[in-house]
Amino acid sequence: MNAADPAPAPAPALPRRRWWRLLLVVLACLLVAALAVRVLLPPERALRLILSSLEPTLGLRIEFDGKVDYRLRGTPQLVVRDVTARMPGESTPLLRAERALLSLPWKTIRSRGRDLEIGRVELDAPHVHLPTLLRWLDARPPGDGKLPAFTNGLRVVRGRIDADGWHVDDIDLDLPSLHADRPLDARIAGTAVTDALRVPFRLRVRSDRVVDAREFGAVGTLSVETGDGRLQATVQADATRADTASGLRLSPLRIAGDARWRSGDTDLPFALGLHGDLTVDGGVVRVAPAGIAVRADGVVPTLAAGGAIVFDRQLVLALDGQLPHWPEAWPALPSPLGDSDAPLPFALRYAGPPTFDAPIGLKLSHAGASFDGSARIADLVAWLDTGEDGSPLPPLRGTLRAERIEMSGVRLEGIEIEFDDGGDDGDVPAAPAARP
Repeated sequence: MNAADPAPAPAPALPRRRWWRLLLVVLACLLVAALAVRVLLPPERALRLILSSLEPTLGLRIEFDGKVDYRLRGTPQLVVRDVTARMPGESTPLLRAERALLSLPWKTIRSRGRDLEIGRVELDAPHVHLPTLLRWLDARPPGDGKLPAFTNGLRVVRGRIDADGWHVDDIDLDLPSLHADRPLDARIAGTAVTDALRVPFRLRVRSDRVVDAREFGAVGTLSVETGDGRLQATVQADATRADTASGLRLSPLRIAGDARWRSGDTDLPFALGLHGDLTVDGGVVRVAPAGIAVRADGVVPTLAAGGAIVFDRQLVLALDGQLPHWPEAWPALPSPLGDSDAPLPFALRYAGPPTFDAPIGLKLSHAGASFDGSARIADLVAWLDTGEDGSPLPPLRGTLRAERIEMSGVRLEGIEIEFDDGGDDGDVPAAPAARP
């Protein structure tokens, strides 16, 4: 699986389009009114008067500091600095921005916004508080206006979105143009952060159209950084939007990537593929049913599995699959386990941080033997990396049962071995018996 060359992708769309359409209309009205009164009042005072009349309609208190800049030659534009928008009675702003630029063609100004077309919008360091934004959206009356065209595009630099328990930093968005009924081609970069996990991304996103889009695609790079190491990947994704009563549903979603895990001297390359149905509703992200395939040489096993992936403050995995063969880079199995060419069924369960710090519940069965227990990813990778210099026993907790094992000319039957790595696994999700 080779992913296409990197380029930059979409942050998930916020619910309902009407809020930013409304703001664009308001900005257009601001520029029209400001140009009309500029000869009578200083620009700052004129703009404050206009905002005071619009705030009750928006249900927002909008403030700004500093000088207001106008440009009338060519395409008129308005530049405002240190902009803040907040809901009445709330101390947390919905939006803050160091600088906002709005450019409008003369035809929009002459029509007083009825023929609404935006030349360009630029936002420097916009800071959006997502919970407040969602509360404001819920308080707005129903309705949806026509999306204006952005003939010279939209540019966001050094943006940030804050949510409960996570945020996205250093957002850089570039839309050369934006038309409701035309394909979208955007570049976006940023870093998603949650607890000890950082996910820098740089993507190029496409859709068949802007409004009511059905087909989506993305290609680019992303990394998953933890205190133990870094996973780097070049990814390519495509999806089709499906109708749903609430939230967002993509069916099918397909992702292919070439990845590499680096930690100290450890360097583990592999290819990953995912296929399934993705739903986002009420802050919960779910991929179910999900199909996963991994292809690799060395320590990372080749495998195929199906099940469900859920993220709601913590990551939950429920996967059942099989390894087509025992990896050659892993310690050799004793006879007769190592003599069998049959696939190795497994069942995997996980519930914990997305950094995989919690133990994983695991069941394996192969050639008359089975293992039922748990392990930690970091401990297993470290053990496999030591090779023959480390302990002959893997860092596992659980029970191994085998009908027969032959070692150094000795045949043992009815074997049961208890593994205890000395750690505290806490509550480990129980995995069902691996299907033979």
